[in-house]
Amino acid sequence: MTNWWYSLQHFIQLSFLIIISNANANEFEPTNKWYTRYSEYPEYCSTPTQMEERAIPPLNKPADLQTSLLHVTIIIRHGARTPWNDHTCWTGWKEQDWNCELKTLTAPPSQPEILLLEKNTTENVELNGEGAMFLFEKNYDALMDPPQLRNTFKGNCQKGQLLMRGYVQELHNGKMLRDTYVKEKNSANSEGGTDDLVLIDLNEGGDLRPYEEPNLYYRADDDQRTIMSGQVLLRGLFGDLIQQHSKELGTQVDPTIVLHTADKNRDILSMNPDVCPRLNDLWDEAEKSLEYAKKFVNNRESQELNELMESLGGDFRDQAEDCLMTAICNDRDLPEALDDFGQGHANNYFDRLDKYSFKPFNYILRYNNAAYSKLAFGPMWVNILSNVLAYIPTSTWHNILPNLISEVRSPSPTLALFSAHDTTILSILATLGENVWDGQTWAPYASMIVMEIHKVGTGDERRFRLVYNGQILTDKVQGCAQDEELCDVKNLLTTVKDFAVKKRNCESNLSSSDELDTLALKQMIFTSKGTAIIFLFTMLSGAVGGLVTYVFLTHRLPCRRIDGKGEFSKAPISAPRADDGIAITGVPDYGLGSMLDENSIL
Repeated sequence: MTNWWYSLQHFIQLSFLIIISNANANEFEPTNKWYTRYSEYPEYCSTPTQMEERAIPPLNKPADLQTSLLHVTIIIRHGARTPWNDHTCWTGWKEQDWNCELKTLTAPPSQPEILLLEKNTTENVELNGEGAMFLFEKNYDALMDPPQLRNTFKGNCQKGQLLMRGYVQELHNGKMLRDTYVKEKNSANSEGGTDDLVLIDLNEGGDLRPYEEPNLYYRADDDQRTIMSGQVLLRGLFGDLIQQHSKELGTQVDPTIVLHTADKNRDILSMNPDVCPRLNDLWDEAEKSLEYAKKFVNNRESQELNELMESLGGDFRDQAEDCLMTAICNDRDLPEALDDFGQGHANNYFDRLDKYSFKPFNYILRYNNAAYSKLAFGPMWVNILSNVLAYIPTSTWHNILPNLISEVRSPSPTLALFSAHDTTILSILATLGENVWDGQTWAPYASMIVMEIHKVGTGDERRFRLVYNGQILTDKVQGCAQDEELCDVKNLLTTVKDFAVKKRNCESNLSSSDELDTLALKQMIFTSKGTAIIFLFTMLSGAVGGLVTYVFLTHRLPCRRIDGKGEFSKAPISAPRADDGIAITGVPDYGLGSMLDENSIL
């Protein structure tokens, strides 16, 4: 563990005093106790060591190639959080407490509008100082009488709330961006970024600070965890500058960073079938593919893991990854059967169930040339490119993306930050081509995509560099040469041109009956209960089928009244003959035998 982590522990414990309240020493877990319960932690957890390994690499280019950095777009996943929903998980899951020390502070409406209103209102408003402001601390503690009166979780946390560990992760991301792209005052080139990666030079003056618009564009959806993650990252990136700015403004006015957001149920920073119903069609198409069934439904691995979940309390496949990761990443209890991560063998139940949970989702994101991801995130690509295209000569892109001519933001930001979700990160990667992301992994907490736009020489040539969690992916984009860190920006624009649109074809062809989820029924077949149901159904179907066949061939019921005395005699039943036109077969297997492939694994 690096010296940075130890110094950050001290810094966080001091700085948290301004955002933590009503939390005594017994409720605050010291940072040196984090990530100590288990011998190993999945990459998903983003421990300090794992975060250190994601540093943005220095630019590797020919010595005679002169470049300058013009623009950087950052797309992050929020940091560690509470479970995103009221999962079933295993027995006892819902009884655990979730208490959050990290609070959200909100303020009354901003100035100068409110100041002007108060000066002209007829109400008698007396303030201690002109335009005096104050903060509200938001506490989820109004329902603390379980089981009737309680939040989704026991305790004072909301669903998907950013945790302390997530705060540290995003603060690290901000400091990493500062070290990479900011040239400090009176520093040599090697201190605070080399010349070819300097985006912000603090030695240069200007009317606007680097975190003020239009220099910065900050976009997030309206979730607490995404908004706060972006805020914390910006604190790590510009914290000292904002603090100095605050001193200059005095006590009456605070520095303000503009956040661009939208109604959560209408936003496009995550897949949204309510806005674009055709996403349901593409999802259904992928789920019904033969490859999907073979990989994730009709195999021994699926049967074994479904039975494992059943033994733990029920089918929680769709939530399994969140159940597993919010447990292990927060040093919480795991069921004994799943407490085997990192125990010297790759075939552990923890890892297998994790992959069983997320790989079907990844398959859909990449299916049919990432059709689902492209339809879902086309508008977000418009949002991204609206910040980028101003730094690329119009002659370079107007024939490739003519529909975006009116979308270019002017003036355009030097730095654009999008704070969103794991599914955002993975889908954006999927849209860039099958070689960029293979679908075998999930996006860890505080994951980060970096897209840089570089000017080459003094002419109109522009190149881009793509980095994901410290790995350079530029050469994975179609048209870019192997091991090429800087690639002609035309290749990037050509890759996204067909789906980077606002007006999508979102009309669904599914009927209401088609929209019913059949996956649960498919999975049920491979549980012990499902097998019993199928067996009974088969036996009943055989009996009914035999009766119908007999009546059809003999034109009589198998029993009849005789002598008018209410007695019944059995009618003879003849064995079917070949000339009856009835195929003589053995016991039908209904295709189940061929569906089970012992060699199919996730």
